[in-house]
Amino acid sequence: MENIYERFGLTRVINARGPATIIGGARVSRTVSEDVREILGQSVQMWELQKRASEEISLLTGAQAGCVVNCTAAGIVVAAAACLTEGSIAKIKRLPMINWEKKKIVLQKGHVTGAGDAPIHRLLATTGAEIVEVGEATDCTAEYLDYELDAQTAAAVYVMGEFFPPNLLDVETFIRTCKRKQVPVIVDAAYVTDFRYLIRLGADLTVHSVHKWLAGPTAAIIAGNRNLVHSCYLQELGLGRPMKAGKESVLGAISAIRNWRGRDWEKTREQQQAVAASLIAKLSDIRGIHCETAQSEFTPSLRVILNVDEKQTGISAETLNGLLMLSDPMVKLEDYLVKQGTLIFDLSYLEPGEEEIAAGVIIGILQNPNAAEKKSAAQPKTRQETLLDFIEQWNEF
Repeated sequence: MENIYERFGLTRVINARGPATIIGGARVSRTVSEDVREILGQSVQMWELQKRASEEISLLTGAQAGCVVNCTAAGIVVAAAACLTEGSIAKIKRLPMINWEKKKIVLQKGHVTGAGDAPIHRLLATTGAEIVEVGEATDCTAEYLDYELDAQTAAAVYVMGEFFPPNLLDVETFIRTCKRKQVPVIVDAAYVTDFRYLIRLGADLTVHSVHKWLAGPTAAIIAGNRNLVHSCYLQELGLGRPMKAGKESVLGAISAIRNWRGRDWEKTREQQQAVAASLIAKLSDIRGIHCETAQSEFTPSLRVILNVDEKQTGISAETLNGLLMLSDPMVKLEDYLVKQGTLIFDLSYLEPGEEEIAAGVIIGILQNPNAAEKKSAAQPKTRQETLLDFIEQWNEF
């Protein structure tokens, strides 16, 4: 019997990257899939479904309320719009044309990054807000932030992540500084899995992906202050209309949250440790390859860090990464540190035995004397160029 890849002419993907949007997000469990399938055949009052979602989001995060939108990037825009309009239907209908005092959205310049590779400050600007970048690309102080928090400031945005410069403000200082000026704080927490941490710190709105670690369908949850969350939901009457979640996404989010809260984490850890041991055993004898395990700071993932010594392998980490994305099956690793000679196996969504396939592909590339000849095709100059080349394959037909 044909599998889904064969039936629709798709390249099989070995997902050692984690639930990245560009490779389809999470692998959704059978339980969640069945719940989504069932609701697809039914009619439902959307306000009631969103209310049930709010209850589940509150249980997960400890927040007063929550709602579901169609992705994290949408959630950031909707949250910003909610803070700008504060529940006023007249203002909601007017966005992005702002003619009132509170029109500034503040974030650290070092947090001007990609929300799924879409510039986050440009997404925020779709609300019509004046975007103010605080500090410098690699440095910021609480004094710089405090200065910008004035009567015109509707909200401040903080982006959680592992790869930001160390001299930016940490999230606790950022929230504390904003609280002193009574400015609402929105936190982009797409990858964060301690769902209660940011609410405890005092964040007013947090945005978490559903199709990443919660392992649901494409969606995001917004959690936080009840009035602001209500304002988020009301954005469906205005600028947030293209960002609304359908019944399958809202119900899928509810099911994914319930699944997350009932998960056997000890069993998950044991499974990932076994996969890591298998992978390291297969790669550790390769000259120029050094492997070690590490626990992700923000996620439930055990990771295998793959350090590539180009002098010994004859192939850089960049070239190896490019060739892995050209292979069939394609092997996708986390490559944010590829310029430093490091690739990362995230073990969360590897199926049993896939680590052996991935290791086999890597070994095949390193033992192929012709691999270096493919270097120009497999190694663009930057990670963003690699991404663009990857996406541009759409046009090859």
